[in-house]
Amino acid sequence: MPNEPTTPPGSPQVARGEVFSFRLPMRTTFRTSRGVVGGEQGGRTVVLVKLTADDGTGGWGEASPVANWSPETVASVVGALRDHFLPAVQGLPVADLDGLHRAMDVAVAPLWGLSLPIARAGIDIAAHDLLARTLGVPLWTLLGSHRRDQVQLSWTVTGASAETVEASIREGRERGYRSANVKLGGTPAWDVDLCRLVRRVMPDGYLWGDANGGFPVHEGPARALALEATGLDLLEQPFAPDRVGASAALLPLLRIPLALDEPVTGPSALSELLAGRCLSALTLKVTRTGGLLPSRRCADIAEAAGLLLVSSGLTDSGVGFAANVQLAAAYGVSRPCALNGPQFLGDDILAKWLPQDDDVVRVPDRPGLGIEVDEAKVRRLAEHAPC
Repeated sequence: MPNEPTTPPGSPQVARGEVFSFRLPMRTTFRTSRGVVGGEQGGRTVVLVKLTADDGTGGWGEASPVANWSPETVASVVGALRDHFLPAVQGLPVADLDGLHRAMDVAVAPLWGLSLPIARAGIDIAAHDLLARTLGVPLWTLLGSHRRDQVQLSWTVTGASAETVEASIREGRERGYRSANVKLGGTPAWDVDLCRLVRRVMPDGYLWGDANGGFPVHEGPARALALEATGLDLLEQPFAPDRVGASAALLPLLRIPLALDEPVTGPSALSELLAGRCLSALTLKVTRTGGLLPSRRCADIAEAAGLLLVSSGLTDSGVGFAANVQLAAAYGVSRPCALNGPQFLGDDILAKWLPQDDDVVRVPDRPGLGIEVDEAKVRRLAEHAPC
């Protein structure tokens, strides 16, 4: 049949896929308008994927969901990977990244052009890592773009009192962070006070406010304009992801960029949002958009449309963190990236962290994602995981 993938001679194929689920401790509580992510008691649940090619080369990906942020849960991600996606890609050529995604589309029917984006991101990232390792090149070589050799990080500010918030901001300053992203969605007065607090401690930094869909539609314009007056540089996801009409109505009222991330589940969804004039900035988030390949397609669409590109993650472990850093560097993201895994996670599964000085992470030049996963630790944690 003409649509069946062909395998070039010597091209490695996916021989085996494994899924690991476990918890990592958190240093402190991370609150959003939708509730707590992980927590000091329960920790952050991590889902990792390892793909092994028939030549023995391995690659790692991350597919860690946040149940109060996305419809995908740990159970749904692990089940989709084990029962549907991994069987669908077994035996396919690793180099055919598009073919892997098409196989996953057949295994689970797409919605808005992409099915279960967080789950499939684990396979996509692992395949990119595996392919680049097979070729012996850094991931940015495979991506064909290397606009920056380092990315700047942003300090995530969240808390329920002025004292807690001020202590957090000062900790960020002490650790070398110059910019902040604040979690909005409390009362209107608290959100304004929060931004003013950050501006007082970080007067020259980039200030990014993320409401995680916490603004009631009828309050949106007044709240957004009040926040803009505090010196906010970017407002992200003020309304629930299905309230795209509210975002379209708010956009012309703002002088600062309006970013969306939660409804951007893939290129088709982004195209619809652009047609509706719902955003002026796109938040790149590798796991939310199904992995590196669909994220790159979204970034290309966004650049062609003149959108600002910013980058954030899902409090990822070192695997997801590295994938987001690689993508941000490839597309030259100039604003500080809200990749807060290093800030909130109390442990990780990398044998060695990415090179970092204060709030600047350098893009590694080692093959693949540029990381070394402590596989023995991953297997031990997964074996004893309560989840």
